[in-house]
Parts: sequence; structure tokens; C-alpha cells
Amino acid sequence: MKNFILILLGLLFLSFSCTTNSWGQAGKDEYTFYTSPSKQFLAGNDHVSEGFLAPLNDGKILLLFRLDPGIEGDHVGTNAYIAKITYDPEKDSWSKVETVYNSHQYDDRNIHGGVTKEGRIVAFFRRFDGNQTEGRYFIYSDDNGISWTEPQQSQAWTDPELSNLEGIWSTGQMFYNPDINQYAMVGCRRFITFSQDGSSWESYNQITDNEDFKLTEVAGAWCGDNRIVALIRDDKRSHGHPLVQVESYDNGKTWSEPVATNIPPNLHWGAAPQLIYDQNRDMLIALTSDRYSRPDEQNSLFIYSASPNDIMGSPEGWKLQHELRRPWAGLKQEGPLNQNFYGYPTIAQISEQEYLVVFTERAVLEGTEHANLYYFRFIIQ
Repeated sequence: MKNFILILLGLLFLSFSCTTNSWGQAGKDEYTFYTSPSKQFLAGNDHVSEGFLAPLNDGKILLLFRLDPGIEGDHVGTNAYIAKITYDPEKDSWSKVETVYNSHQYDDRNIHGGVTKEGRIVAFFRRFDGNQTEGRYFIYSDDNGISWTEPQQSQAWTDPELSNLEGIWSTGQMFYNPDINQYAMVGCRRFITFSQDGSSWESYNQITDNEDFKLTEVAGAWCGDNRIVALIRDDKRSHGHPLVQVESYDNGKTWSEPVATNIPPNLHWGAAPQLIYDQNRDMLIALTSDRYSRPDEQNSLFIYSASPNDIMGSPEGWKLQHELRRPWAGLKQEGPLNQNFYGYPTIAQISEQEYLVVFTERAVLEGTEHANLYYFRFIIQ
């Protein structure tokens, strides 16, 4: 098995495209990112979009995502449900799609979450009736996604009318904080919530009440020494409004004020971020895509990296490692390029050297939004 992996890595290095940028700091090795070409793996009439990747104990990776079936499937509807598909890194192949949860009444959407050290997969979502949110829930699985609990509620993850909170919902990210031996979930509406094992989410803190930015989608990561960093979308959708950064030095109890980052480049507007901490390299890896602030055909997905010491207190210290132009910009036969890039990347570690990234493309076909899923892998060397 070890020899097979080494051979595979060698072949990937030959076929991957190399960036001209590298990450590093004085006293540390420099790293180079090699990325594979993007591949489409889920296409058809269904609208398949945003979700998250959960590494399984057997080395495979589970993707949970939103599926709105048929050509009438759209960005928002009342038929969408939570689906799953499994990726095998050794075979570079995907399984068939299966249903995880279907309310059969609402749009089960904004699916995000993570997996605990013990392998519990936790998925957060909300049910939308086409006009307003019916409720916010989470489900979890203890058998690699085969079976799931019924939708759960908690004090931190529920409706504003019930909890007097703005609600921790929509796109976010779950991660582990070894300093306090708890899992954390950051979500829209400026809150972070904590759990011992992913089965109950009652403890929470507000990240910020700052009104200078229109803060929505968020991704966070623990990065050592009681520190958490989060990147947040500023929904002022014009040039000059990149992602903003907030920082905590006490494991999420208190936070710095939001400050603009250098993600994406040239002050372009950034959509849903993703953030992961590579503890072995002491490296944060951030992903986002741009939208609205330049022509649709120029929209791209970006990979950034940084040492936590380089960006804590210095939000413009992120280093651009790779820009990947949206696939449909070069594949006009797939459909008209008549809508901006969807993006919504999700990332998971395959091995000590390699990562998997899944993202969404889209266009308007027959009057509704059509969306397909793509993936690529990258190696850090």
C-alpha cells in the first residue's frame, strides 16, 4: 500500500500544474502547491451544490450536499434534500448518490458540518419554505454516514423566536479545538457554538456585533496556542470588499474587530470561504472564489496559505498559492456562461501531503439555475 501511494504521488507530480508561489517563513522549509486539473463528477439535470467533505476511517471521503432534482431544480426551491456521495482517493472515483435526509416539504439547504475524532459526522442545515426559514437543525451519524439521527435542535442552533439569538446557521465550518477539547461550529449571524462530542450544541459566544460590514458566510479554524481565526464574507457585493478576518486568543470567548484581508486578490469581492489548519506544517489554508466585481468569465477559485503568526494581527499577510479559472469559462459546450461562478469550495485532507477540494459551477438553463459539482486534488511539497 505504501509503495502504491508513493507511485501515485509521483504520477500526480508529473501531471499536476505547479504554482509559482510558495509558502514559508524564516527558519522553516518552503512549500510548493501542485494542483490537478478540475474534473466534473456530478452533472445532469439536477441542481447539485454546496456541502462539506467528511473524511472516513477507511480512508474514503464522504461529501454531503444539497440536491434539487430535475431540470426544474433551482438555487432555491421546496424539493431539495440532503444527499451523499463517497470518494475513493486510491481509485480516484465516486460512488452513486444516496439520500441522507428529505423533509419532503421544505428546501433542506445550507448543508455544512464536520467529523469528530471518533468518526461522528455532524451535518447542520436549515429548512426553507421558499419565503422564510422554517427551522434550523443538525443531524449526525456514528456509522460512516450509513444511518442518521432525526433532525436535532439546540439552544444555539435554532430559531431566533425561540432562543432570542440571531441564529447560528447557513454556511459555516466545524473544527476541533484541542486546547479546550471541544468542537466548534462557526456560522452566519456572527456566533460560534461549542460541543464536547457533536451531539449537543448549547454553548455559544457572539463573534462580533460590528455593523461596518455586512457579514454572512464564515469559516474558522483553531491554529494553536488558544487561537482561532475566522474569515467572513462581506456581502457588500462590489469591488473593494474582500473577505474580512476576526481573531480570538482565548478559544473563542472574545474576538477582535473585523478587518479586511487580501483575499481575493486586487480587492475583488469574495464568496463563501473555507479554512483548514495543517498542524504538522503550522499552515492555514484558505479557499474562496470571486463574484460580482469582475466579468463572469474571469471568476476564479483561489488557494491561499499562511503561518498563523504571519496573519494574526496582520490580515493582509495571506499568500496566494493558486488561481483556478472557473471550468465553464473554457468549456462552453457544457452550457452557456450566463451566470457568475457559484464556487463554495469544501476541503478535506487525503493524506499528510494531499488534499481534496470540491466546488460548484452553474448556469441558467430553461429558466432555472443549473449546477454541477467538480473536484481537484492538490499536493503540498
